[in-house]
Amino acid sequence: MNIDKITPHIATGLVCSALTAGICYLCIGKTTGGENEIIKECREIIAEKGKPDFNDKSAKIGMINGYLNSGGDEYTYYFEYMNADKLQEITDYVNTAGTAKASGFQIDISEDGNILITEITDGLTADKQGLKTGDIITHIDGVSISEQGYENYANKILGKQDTEVNLTVNRDGKSFDMIFKRDNDLLRDVDGKMIGDIAYVTVSSFSMLSAGHISTAMEEVGDADKFIVDLRNNGGGQNEFMVQAVDYFVDAGEFVMHAYDGSEQFYSTTDGAVDAPIVVLVNEKTASAAEIFVSMCKQFGRNATIVGTQTFGKGIFQREADLSNGGKLHYTAGYFTVGDWDCWHGIGITPDITVEMDSALIGTDDDIQLKKAVELLEKY
Repeated sequence: MNIDKITPHIATGLVCSALTAGICYLCIGKTTGGENEIIKECREIIAEKGKPDFNDKSAKIGMINGYLNSGGDEYTYYFEYMNADKLQEITDYVNTAGTAKASGFQIDISEDGNILITEITDGLTADKQGLKTGDIITHIDGVSISEQGYENYANKILGKQDTEVNLTVNRDGKSFDMIFKRDNDLLRDVDGKMIGDIAYVTVSSFSMLSAGHISTAMEEVGDADKFIVDLRNNGGGQNEFMVQAVDYFVDAGEFVMHAYDGSEQFYSTTDGAVDAPIVVLVNEKTASAAEIFVSMCKQFGRNATIVGTQTFGKGIFQREADLSNGGKLHYTAGYFTVGDWDCWHGIGITPDITVEMDSALIGTDDDIQLKKAVELLEKY
């Protein structure tokens, strides 16, 4: 789901030391010397008698994230970058490039300065060739990434269609080499086709091009008078582009971002929904902006039926704040509402018709959720 990714330093804090550090932080706060004095005392003992390669930076980050993690919000965390602007620039460059989009991978810098695979899209090239989320690429064509510098060498994973690159991958502490064939055949996040007299539109995410892709898909299906909109496994995306996309299927309506600081942001759709029955397919991986799309169709569409399983249940949004030490706090800033519905966070949206199915069957002959949608629309 286009659900928020955790950076390498966050992973260090949360996976390696968050629990222990969090408990220590809470205990330290109760001491008469204060947490800073106790931390200093512990560090002096370790420096004199402890392990020589004790990672003080990771311990501090882990301490902060242990505290934040104990607050009960999984979307709130602290992170730091060395040369933050440069590292973010190269990460964004790689992740928005055609190779990453079409091949189905996203990256970030690992704790040791290598390439961390943060996301792999099921069914695309990277997945088919065996890369997995959490893999660390240490060498590209035999050259060490950490030695050359992530900011100087991470973009070498990109390249022209069908060109090959030799990757050295570390997975769970074991290294192996693989030949990776790049894919640059950009995929649309929206596709449309006809199933009999029913227009079947799949939306995998909401990006800057989604509205245009939906427009193209609508042209491809012609003057259809029945629609299936498939949002299964759609993890969300950017709200402003989701609104442009949903506008094809709903009349005038709005959803609101309620910030905890009291401010509100309104997003509106216009009149002119397709005058046709619509079935929206959802599952447990339909999340965030995709759930807003579902609720907009249900409340402001003319004849929408929701089919599938309970959606993920992410009805909150996050923002980032710059901290005095150069670090950043990623925190939950508020929640969504649509029309007169309550926020569905932690609950999800219940379909009108529940059809349980393994998501691995999507697109196969055993896709009973899609079959149910077709069955419903054939009655019109």
